[in-house]
Amino acid sequence: MQKKTVGITGGIGSGKSVVAKILQVMGYPVYFSDQRAKDLMHEDFSTMEGLKKLFGDEAYISSSLNRGYIAAQIFHDESKRIAMNNLVHPAVRKDFKDWAKMQQSVLVFQESALLFETGNYRSFDAVVLVGASEEVRIQRVKERDGLTDEQVLSRFSAQMPEIEKRKLTNLVIENDGTAFLVPQILRLIKQIT
Repeated sequence: MQKKTVGITGGIGSGKSVVAKILQVMGYPVYFSDQRAKDLMHEDFSTMEGLKKLFGDEAYISSSLNRGYIAAQIFHDESKRIAMNNLVHPAVRKDFKDWAKMQQSVLVFQESALLFETGNYRSFDAVVLVGASEEVRIQRVKERDGLTDEQVLSRFSAQMPEIEKRKLTNLVIENDGTAFLVPQILRLIKQIT
């Protein structure tokens, strides 16, 4: 059987990382995009050089990413945020492809928040959306990150609305707390393989 790559995505607070960790416990290889992006910004020479070119030498303090400085830069300058994403996202895509080739599993998963927003969803054999109501997601993010409703909604506005994401895939795991996740994941795996 041929190896299939599967994207796992969902809005902030949807629980996509929980689903990804369950898959990992079940023995499937899962690539966590956010963590690898952070790693690449410290390990990958061309990514590091690109960030220095974009933000100046202040981007790093003794080989550690100067997160506060970069956050301030991209908060005040949308073009720098876009340029940073255009630098980091391709590096993550390449890293995932290299990593996926080394995996022995028939199914290989990539957890990523912005698969639909970047258009990268087209590069997978299947894409799974982890969905939850806005109310549930707001509560989860407030509890997890200690944010106000206003701050959470501001973060939501940076992502594609879930209703639009649902139009792009028929593989959905509902994570509102009303249905068990494992049976949904097992059904999904049967559907994909």
